Amino acid sequence: MLYRATPSVAEWLLSYAPALRIEPLLCVKWYCLANSPSQCLSRWLRSPLGERLLEEEAACLGEAARRFHGDTLLWAGCHEQVAQTVRGCMVRHRLYASAEPADAVEDLSRLQCSLDALPLPNNSLDAMVLHHALETCPDPRGGLREAARVLVPGGRLVICAFNPLSLWGLRRAYARLCNDPFSGLRLVTSLRLLDWLALLGFEPHGQVRYLSYSLPFYLGDAPRPQSGRVGRALSRLQPPVGGVFVIVVTKQAAALRPHWRTPRVKSPSLVPAAYPKSAVHREPAPVLYLRDWKDLGRND
Repeated sequence: MLYRATPSVAEWLLSYAPALRIEPLLCVKWYCLANSPSQCLSRWLRSPLGERLLEEEAACLGEAARRFHGDTLLWAGCHEQVAQTVRGCMVRHRLYASAEPADAVEDLSRLQCSLDALPLPNNSLDAMVLHHALETCPDPRGGLREAARVLVPGGRLVICAFNPLSLWGLRRAYARLCNDPFSGLRLVTSLRLLDWLALLGFEPHGQVRYLSYSLPFYLGDAPRPQSGRVGRALSRLQPPVGGVFVIVVTKQAAALRPHWRTPRVKSPSLVPAAYPKSAVHREPAPVLYLRDWKDLGRND
């Protein structure tokens, strides 16, 4: 699908005002914007601004991955290098799934599929990580249903996604006007995501973790690291305005698919009916009078 810019004030500024160019600030390269949203986001994560974001996410995801255990784990995302954070978990087999072709990852089997159509049987995974996979999925709710289907009861699901109620969400509003790697993303709030997960039988494991309180752009030759009193205070207080949130949930019940079948109707049969006693015809009993008793005595 091609994402083309429409004539706007922002496009005019990019063409006629070199001093106000925002392309270097957002780490945007226009040659990659004609691809799918997952490819655009994957290339943007390799920029200096994206690498800074991946460093923060890798530390949080690595801590959550240490609690994984079981036989099979699936990492769904668009960046294969950060998937190596699950190498230290206690899981035997590890899978990496992406919608677009990607390079081979060490110790990870490669799958090319969409999140809402996983080629896996029911109850086949013990853990699953969605690293910016819901934003690039055509149907985020369908992707969560697939995750509930393939996870075993007791399996863990870790979701890392952009927060629309943050400065990064404002960049998504800018992406609606101009070409940007965030143009094709579908952002979902953490509250709505928790509601969807509750309907699918998931229970939250701890509080929602918010990351990246820095600006979604930078000024200068290199991005400024998140440091200082303000950054440390926001990371400690955890207000729900971080650019990225991480949710860890546990599946409590097995996801079942209802079978809509027409009920079987029994063939009609005759049932014996009881009639009341008053309806039965009986002959009256003979009545003997006193004279009849006297006649009987004479005969004897």
